[in-house]
Amino acid sequence: MTATGALQKQAIKVRAYPLPTFANEGKLARVHALLGPWRDALGGMQAQLHRQILTGQPLMKRMPTKITDLTFTTELSARQVKSVYNQTFQALNSWTGLVRNAVRELIGGSGLDDETRTVLYRVNARKAWYAKELVLPILVNKATGEVRHSDGKPGKGWAAAELPVPAELLKLCRHMVKQVGKRAVSLPDLSRVNTMLMDGTIAQVEPSKNSSFDYWIRISTLVKRDVAWIPLKAHRFFIDSPGEVSDFVQLNVLKDGSLQFVLQKKSPIARPRPEGEYLGLDWGMKSLFAASDGRLFGVGAMPHLTELDRQALELAKSLQRQGIRLKTNRRYRNFQRRMREYIVNEVNRILNKLSTEDIQGLVVEKLDARGGGMSREMNRLVTRFGRAAIRKKLAALTEDTGLDVIEVNAAYTSKECSSCGLVHDGNRKGLKFSCRFCGRKTHADINGARVVLSRRSWHTQGDSKTKSQRGTVRQRLDDAFKARWGCAPPTRGSTGSRIPGSRRRSAVRLATAPSQAPVRMRENVEKVP
Repeated sequence: MTATGALQKQAIKVRAYPLPTFANEGKLARVHALLGPWRDALGGMQAQLHRQILTGQPLMKRMPTKITDLTFTTELSARQVKSVYNQTFQALNSWTGLVRNAVRELIGGSGLDDETRTVLYRVNARKAWYAKELVLPILVNKATGEVRHSDGKPGKGWAAAELPVPAELLKLCRHMVKQVGKRAVSLPDLSRVNTMLMDGTIAQVEPSKNSSFDYWIRISTLVKRDVAWIPLKAHRFFIDSPGEVSDFVQLNVLKDGSLQFVLQKKSPIARPRPEGEYLGLDWGMKSLFAASDGRLFGVGAMPHLTELDRQALELAKSLQRQGIRLKTNRRYRNFQRRMREYIVNEVNRILNKLSTEDIQGLVVEKLDARGGGMSREMNRLVTRFGRAAIRKKLAALTEDTGLDVIEVNAAYTSKECSSCGLVHDGNRKGLKFSCRFCGRKTHADINGARVVLSRRSWHTQGDSKTKSQRGTVRQRLDDAFKARWGCAPPTRGSTGSRIPGSRRRSAVRLATAPSQAPVRMRENVEKVP
């Protein structure tokens, strides 16, 4: 394969960058006038495509009908309607993808037999929940009659056949989708969005030929043959980012009614790093990150964030006493913006630094807002702004630098000892971790990062367990402890016994004979920073 051919097969990443505009009010008003008709068209297009899904028809990537075949009326042009269709398709395709993932979890957690689950998995993979009839391709061994569920071509000794899906299984799929829609993945209402995705047929991006501005956007308005030329100024971050500018514009209407113009850049995704160590990261209580190698990152950021958060809460209470809505107060919005920008900048700075090190990947907790292990103050700050920034940055690092990112289940990472594997409520007190079984002492966040790193083995075994319930994870950890040490882990509520060989009292009672308990070694004791 030639170098050109290899580049064509390499995956492409797309990044969005909002750029400031200096257009006059008249131009902005003509563009803003598109929002109302655009919303109405999105709502009508969504209803039309959703009806197709409910009748078992697949979504078509390209608009299959003419504008005269639409079930709704619109004042948009035919080219603008095509952009509306593309935006609707992307939204519904993303929604059906989320539904498919949620249904797959329901199937995996059900008590159905293996054959039934296999058929349901294949129906779900095709998103054929509403099909009236469905036939799945299978392979049959000519000699033994063995059946394999496969979409591939038959090999030697195998013959292609078809398996009709029973009507009751299709009905079960529809029931699962209904439950998922009520509890987990609701259908979005596109008629309320404030974003217009305009492709090159109605919004062309052209480099500026003078030094006043960097780009001009040519946008078709509601009036036939009328276009608005919008000037944009590129910032340094956009200029330094790799890739080519796409002929595509994302137009956001902000809460204050102003317009935000977003351009895209396309570039090849970096190939995975071939070698190097993995580093575990834990979201700290008094630091943004703790690493499995003993480093703490973002310690100095916490006092600043805590002070900003205190001021924001005081202002919120004052505004609420006065009956003023928080979203309408400029000072409160500025506090929110400053906290968000500060956290994003700190997260990006830390993760950028780690990406330059000689490591192959990072092992992190699954980013789930329901996870514990953080103080209430930190949980509020990070949940509000940090998690989205972390998730976005880690995805960017994977695409830009080839860094492998593995998410593991966060359950009990703050209570599990990274040395012996004991999970106990009394192991952690604030920033101090002192194991009740082996006596290991270390910084609690660093211990958590090492536990996170150890769970990489779950992922490499093809079992990441990021969706498992806490009780399932606890049972797995207790079973591993028993298999390793030959004794059951100490009970959560037991107190007061001495571990043989230890120079201090344990706060738990061993459930087995003293001779089976491990002896605490001096080298297991670490100083708590």
